[in-house]
Amino acid sequence: MGEQNTEILDEMKKCNSTNNYNDPSDIVVTLYDNSRYGLQIKLCDVQQSLYDKSKKQDPSVFQTEKDNARYLGVWIDFNDDGMFDERTERLVPNSWYREDPKITRYNLTITIPKIDGKDYLNGQHRMRIVVSQDKRNRKPCQAIGYGEVRDYSVRIIQKVAY
Repeated sequence: MGEQNTEILDEMKKCNSTNNYNDPSDIVVTLYDNSRYGLQIKLCDVQQSLYDKSKKQDPSVFQTEKDNARYLGVWIDFNDDGMFDERTERLVPNSWYREDPKITRYNLTITIPKIDGKDYLNGQHRMRIVVSQDKRNRKPCQAIGYGEVRDYSVRIIQKVAY
């Protein structure tokens, strides 16, 4: 849940089977700088038994296999340079790993840095979430093997001092 009654509630259960990328960046959440927020990610599950009988998989219903999605990456392009810097824009530590592959819900806390006008800018930015079965594929700008990438928009504003 963001500020000013905004939130990202993405109930899309399908993934683009061509490149495992979805761009629902029309969904925008407003966040204050220098603040912490809860981030909850819930993975969907395809019932493989439906496809095992037909011996083919319908690409229109491809979803990340929850049993394999153990690695997670979250970035925000705070300076709007079109790249996700590992040092300044990664919000979930690179070492983050889900030990139990049967858990389908990630409950995380992210920290939005203070706007400084250089590396951390006021305004709307792209947030990228990567869920992968392989830690080598948990990078913001790489063709992903088994997993999924989604981009959203976050609007970061300064808190008003009272």
